[in-house]
Formats: sequence, structure tokens, C-alpha cells
Amino acid sequence: MSDNENTESTTQPAVGPFAAFHFRDFRLFWIGLFISNIGTWMQITAMSWLLYDLTNSPFQLGLNGVFRAIPTICFGLFGGTVADRYDRKRLLLATQIILMLLALLLGALAQTALIRVWHIYSLTVLGAIVGTLDGPARQALYPSLVPRSVLPNAIALNSLLWKGTVLLGPALAGIAISTVGTDGAFYANAASFLAVVLALFAMRVSSSGASRPGHFLRDLKEGVSYVAAKKDILGVMVMEATSAIFGLDQAMLTIFARDILQVGASGLGFLQSSRGLGALIGSGLLISLGQPRSQGRILLLSAIVYGVSFAFFGLSHSFPLSLLLLLIVGATDTIWGATRNTILQLETTEAMRGRVMGVFQLSNRGLNPLGQTETGLMVPLVGAREATFIGGLFVAAVT
Repeated sequence: MSDNENTESTTQPAVGPFAAFHFRDFRLFWIGLFISNIGTWMQITAMSWLLYDLTNSPFQLGLNGVFRAIPTICFGLFGGTVADRYDRKRLLLATQIILMLLALLLGALAQTALIRVWHIYSLTVLGAIVGTLDGPARQALYPSLVPRSVLPNAIALNSLLWKGTVLLGPALAGIAISTVGTDGAFYANAASFLAVVLALFAMRVSSSGASRPGHFLRDLKEGVSYVAAKKDILGVMVMEATSAIFGLDQAMLTIFARDILQVGASGLGFLQSSRGLGALIGSGLLISLGQPRSQGRILLLSAIVYGVSFAFFGLSHSFPLSLLLLLIVGATDTIWGATRNTILQLETTEAMRGRVMGVFQLSNRGLNPLGQTETGLMVPLVGAREATFIGGLFVAAVT
């Protein structure tokens, strides 16, 4: 860890379920990202709703996942290498400002009714390209904010940060769509980026990623070889890819809300929020466990319960039952994901962290949008219920 001014624990031991909050820079970063992620979930929900409303096509809705995935697949490894060569804090400042401007543009197009399908696809591509730099830099920055002994707790709180904001973001998006339109959700997301920008300016951390001599492609190849040689890391990547493609995605929830359960935009928000509430419960359970030794067993059990619950969600005809199943899905997905991330961070050396996180992003963000594509292809062929049931069972079977 870099020698920064996060030394509050020298006078107050960093213990307990929220040990990472003893460190000032982590607190600032966490709060900034919490606000920003609420806006992100608002935009994800509103964009999915707007695209489906414009096209009325599950395939075109799923196609947006392709445009999100291609840049990550093509440039994800490059972003991780950049995060190992340059200052991660400055890199994050640049990416957050650019993403804010893209959200403003999307809001303006929606507000003026000039929005077209190709606009959504184009802005998705641009956002995904920026994300290939943002994701690895953000993940690689976390170990610089807390000591290694507190890292598992920081990762658990980070999982709560992303998954837990599903509780608020989609519900607020549903309200925004119903009252002012999708542009309101896009503008709210643009404003939320200010929280991260201000937090980054206030943080004292000195990022370990620094410009250094050497060939860029050689560094990239070194990172891929490192992942392939580490069996634990490689195993985590395979599980991440399986969950990304065949797990629950936004396109499937949108189809279920409008066509299967017929609960509209507000119902879509509640479905997402139920998953977010489950994530809060899962994070609470994970945090209360401290640093369990049997991480492999926790990972296995949570993955199987996740897959089975997701499969039964596909069979549900009841809105309340669907909310309950998504609660279980959210809880187990959070535990599963946090355990994978903990193993990954602890097994990775600091010098390779950005590149490993680049591969991690490729397995997660790169392939996750393909889950929407899989939904768009499978739903017309076998139906929404059948596609969901098959996907859930496949995740459990592969695990």
C-alpha cells in the first residue's frame, strides 16, 4: 500500500464490520461512488425502458448489450495496462468527467425528442470505451485506500456499494420515467458524477500506478500470462464469465415487467429494488462473517442458490413471489461476487493489479452485456420464462 495519510487507525484500531470506514480516503471514495451508482442505475433502467419503448423488440433491446460489450472485449486488457502505467486517481478524474458529459448529452436528446435508436447505441459504445479505463483503475485503487488486513472488509463494503444502490436507483428511475420522462433519469445520473469528482479531489491517496518505461504490448502480454498461470485467479475469471452471460440481466427484467408480469415501469423499478434489498441482506451477512476461512464453500453454495432462485423466478406467475425470488437472487449474487473479488485482490500482486482487473473487467463488464444479447436471442426462440429457467440452471450446473 502506498504511504498516504490514511492513518486514522494508528490511534483507533480498524476493527469491526465497518473497519474500512476508519480510513478517510476510503470513506470519501465510498460515499462518492454510492451517490454516483444511484445515478448509474437510474440511467441503466431508463435507457433499457426507452430503448424497448422505441423498438418494441427484445432483439434490439438485447443488441444494446453487444454495443456495450464490444469495446470492453476489444480494449479491456488495454485499460488494465494503462491503470498499471499511469496515476489511477488522475485517470479516474478524466473518465468520470467524460461519463458525466455523455449522460448530459443523452438527457438532452431525450428531452428534445430527438433521440433515436442509433443515438442510444452510439452513446453506449462511447461510454463502454471510457469504462475500459475507468473500471480497472477504480478496482486497482482500492488496495491503496486501506491496509491489506482490512481489504476483505473494503471489498464487502464495495459490493454493498454497487449492489445495494439497486435498491434506490431503479425505483427512482421508475418515478422519474412516470413523472418527467427518461431524460430526468439521465440528468440525475450526470449530476451524480460530481460526487465522485469532488471525492477524488479531496482524497490524499498517492496511486501506485505510475508512468514507467517499457513496451505497452509487452506489459499487456505479461498480464495475460500472469492470469493464465494463477489457477485461483483463472478459476475466478471463468466463474465471472459464466455469471455474466447466463445470469440475470436488465433486458430480462424489462421484458418480465412489461410483458410477463405486466407491472409497467414502476414495477420494473420494484423488481430491481427487490434485488437491491437482497444485496443489502447479502452484504450484511458477508460483513458479519468477518474473514471466513472457508471462502471456497461460501462461493460454491451461494452460486448454486443463486442459479436455482433465478431459474424459479422464470417460472413465477406472481409479482410478490417474483419479488421474493429476486431478493434471494440479490443476496446470493452479492455474496458470490464479493467472495470472487476478495480471492482475486488477495492473490494479485500490486504491480499486476491493474492488468488483472482489466481481465476481470473483460470477464465481467465485457461479457455481461452479452447476457442481454443472449436474452434477445433466446426469448424469441423459446420464450422469456424458458430462457430464464435454462439460464439459472446452467449457472448452477457449471458451478
